[in-house]
Amino acid sequence: MGMHEVLRSAVDSVQGAKLAGVVGTDGLSVEMLLNDVDAGFDSNLAEIELGGLAAAASAATQRMQAGQLRDLIVEGDTLTYLASQVIPGYYAVLGIPTNGNLGRARFALRQMVTQLKETM
Repeated sequence: MGMHEVLRSAVDSVQGAKLAGVVGTDGLSVEMLLNDVDAGFDSNLAEIELGGLAAAASAATQRMQAGQLRDLIVEGDTLTYLASQVIPGYYAVLGIPTNGNLGRARFALRQMVTQLKETM
C-alpha cells in the first residue's frame, strides 16, 4: 500500500477527519491529504506548524530526559491534531474535529504508523 492510500484509509476510518499526513521536524511535509477542510484552511501553514510542534516537543522531551517523543496531541477550539512518530524526525498526523472520536482517531493513527513504517 502506498503512502497516499495509507493516508486515505486513515481519513476514511475516522468520521469527520479533516487531514492525514506525514510531516518532518524540519517543517517540510512529506505528504498531506486534506478532507473536507474549510475554504480558508492553509495547508502549507498547517504542515509547517505541525512539523514545528513536533520538533519543539521532541526537543523538550530530550531536555527533560523523557526519551524520544512518541505521541503528541494538540486540542484547539475546532480541531484536534494527533501526531505519532513514524521514524526519528518524521511524524504521522491526523486532524479531527474537537468533538470527534479521540479513541478511534488514536487507533487509526496507530494503524497509519504501522503501515507507513512499511513504506518509508
